[in-house]
Amino acid sequence: MKLLTKLLFTMLSALCAQSIVAQTANATAEKAIYGPLSANTHKFLGNITTSGRVNPDGLEYASLWNQLTAENESKWGSVQGTSLDQFNWEGTDRAYQYCRAHDIPFKFHCLLWGAQYPRWMDSLSVERQRQAIEAWMDAIHQRYPDLPMIDVVNEAVKGHQPAPFRAALGGEGQTGYDWIIRAFEMAHERWPNAILIYNDYNTFRWQKDEFIQLVRTLRDAGAPIDAYGCQSHELTDMPFEAFRQAMTDIHDALRMPMYCTEYDIATESDSLQLAQYQQQIPYMWQQDYCAGITLWGYIYGRTWTHNGNSGLIRQGQERPALTWLRQYMQTPEARKAQSPFPTMEKEASLYIKPSALSLSAGDVLTVTVRARLRTKTIDHVDLYLDGIQLPTRRRAPYIYQVVPSGAGPHELRAVLTATDGTRYERYSFIEVKTE
Repeated sequence: MKLLTKLLFTMLSALCAQSIVAQTANATAEKAIYGPLSANTHKFLGNITTSGRVNPDGLEYASLWNQLTAENESKWGSVQGTSLDQFNWEGTDRAYQYCRAHDIPFKFHCLLWGAQYPRWMDSLSVERQRQAIEAWMDAIHQRYPDLPMIDVVNEAVKGHQPAPFRAALGGEGQTGYDWIIRAFEMAHERWPNAILIYNDYNTFRWQKDEFIQLVRTLRDAGAPIDAYGCQSHELTDMPFEAFRQAMTDIHDALRMPMYCTEYDIATESDSLQLAQYQQQIPYMWQQDYCAGITLWGYIYGRTWTHNGNSGLIRQGQERPALTWLRQYMQTPEARKAQSPFPTMEKEASLYIKPSALSLSAGDVLTVTVRARLRTKTIDHVDLYLDGIQLPTRRRAPYIYQVVPSGAGPHELRAVLTATDGTRYERYSFIEVKTE
């Protein structure tokens, strides 16, 4: 009897052990299949809330995406649209706290936009508008002091929706975009460690040059802009060669980190959506200067496009583009793709601020390099004019006097070297006027 009992106990123990192993294997397999699509620890594949919800239709957001942007909940009109004294943080809190709980980046979208802003701003004086903007940013900072990413200004290309209250921040001014520069300065004062982004649409297809001109002006004027965001709504029927050339043109002109911020392929055709995903996503993802991709919705019928036709999950089933995306993100190419922001965080703040954007031949130009590291220590800063190195600066302020020769554009390049040998670069251009 004792022998039989012992034998039965041994058999039950073995079965239990097999069951535990099987459950663990199943859980591991399920995580591999249903875990966050991106396995890359340096750049994200994100998405947005759905109708104000983080987890729509019983889906766990973090089982698919590893970055979150609130579609509408963080916009000024959503938070403070009722009155100057009332703030509704419920939707933003929900998205922000979810990101903190799941250790994924939250992007605040957005500080200033000429749409979805409080209409009571229209009746205020310019001075009162300025005070309201400052109060808005202060309120955000008080509630979310550690934002990792911010769309500072949205859709300000002429013909889009630049803020009608821009005079409160200095208007167009000498650069044409003084108000945007001031907005970035205000954001940097409050969130020096956040990645500060300018975001716009039609960047690839119809208004590429206008987009480049705006962002380049911000960069060259010394605004603390860390990246540009290409919304990518216009790519549904864009030929791949044209898309690749446009993306290359933008990078060659700006030489800054890029985000694909609002990607969608809006079509009922599974085959067309799949084909565009297969061509466009890997090209963007595998560029070293692309820091991440945020899709703009994924539940069919509940995205902003026609009948929500950009969605990737239709009637509870994955569309082929999502199935392919899941597979692609597990490839070595996707896993090992490099990012300008390792670990998805900003380490260096490096901006070149000239005393003027243009000057006459023979004039002396003062150039200040603003340099800061979040966790490391600066060893030295170098500035190059047209490839020629100027004297090394080992202590702030990093100020240079330069005299560019010859009419036309002249390249400035700042290089910050940390004590551990890590280097960070920033480009800028100044113009010497013809006689």
